[in-house]
Amino acid sequence: MNPLGSGLHARVVDALGSRIADGGIPPGSVLSTEAVERDHGVSRSVVREVVRTLTGLGMVEARQRVGTTVLPVSSWDLLDPRVIAWRDNGPDALRQLDELITLREALEPVAAQRAAANDDGSTATALREHLALMETAFRATDPRGFAAADTAFHEALLRGARNDVLSQLVQTVLATLHARYSGHRLFSDDTADSLLRHRDLVDAVESGDPARAEAVSRALVRAARVEVLGEGEH
Repeated sequence: MNPLGSGLHARVVDALGSRIADGGIPPGSVLSTEAVERDHGVSRSVVREVVRTLTGLGMVEARQRVGTTVLPVSSWDLLDPRVIAWRDNGPDALRQLDELITLREALEPVAAQRAAANDDGSTATALREHLALMETAFRATDPRGFAAADTAFHEALLRGARNDVLSQLVQTVLATLHARYSGHRLFSDDTADSLLRHRDLVDAVESGDPARAEAVSRALVRAARVEVLGEGEH
């Protein structure tokens, strides 16, 4: 699913959000309603909805006697998939990826531990199905198929934790995975070993071994950090 949506409103939100995220409209700038109408060929009502959306994301703020002002990054909803996608194409892409992998390091081992403790067989079955698709895509050198299956694998793991708070972060983690794949070589010398780690994780969930599932998940995310950012310990 495209986190940016479709349609006229979504198109203008995407255009402005991208420009703000890449520094084309820097913090402190005042958005001109008339300029947005003219540049994008939309009505004032559409511009108002766009501004309302960007306000909800913490990217702009209406100020009396000033106008709609662009806010600094520290005010943005940095966990929103749209913001993640925009920043992934901007100058903060590597910094964001580092921060998002840190988020995964905090979340996924806990989700794996809970999934192993709570599984009734359905989570392990889903994980094994997604892993099989990853292995097939790897053998076929199919990056798109591999990315889709890996994303589905991690979504199933998070949902398998059966934790409502973690479930609300699923889309954020999926956007994190998309950012991880964007602009980075998908298959590497570590991919075969990564598949083995994924298999170990499925086995741990299936056998109901929370400690093992947590440890393997932690190793998976740590390996992703090393592969993508060239780092060891954070």
